[in-house]
Amino acid sequence: MGALVISHCLVVVFLLQLIPAALLPVNRFVPPALTLLMGPVIGNILLFHRLMAPGGLGLALLVIALWLAVFLSVRSAFEGLFPPRVPVQ
Repeated sequence: MGALVISHCLVVVFLLQLIPAALLPVNRFVPPALTLLMGPVIGNILLFHRLMAPGGLGLALLVIALWLAVFLSVRSAFEGLFPPRVPVQ
């Protein structure tokens, strides 16, 4: 924990959580805000249970399945995050 404090890594993590959280109530940039908020959280849940506490891996996979179900139902809102690649001519 001391290394995280000295390197100021926690400031970056704090800002990556605070800025998207502030964008949600004002209804601005909602898909990128949700991506920044939930992506690292779900990734950490999966990695923690895969590498350190495999007993909870089933619940971690359930979280991912639920997130995918929600994402697929509103994927049109996320189209701006993943623009199609334009071929170079």
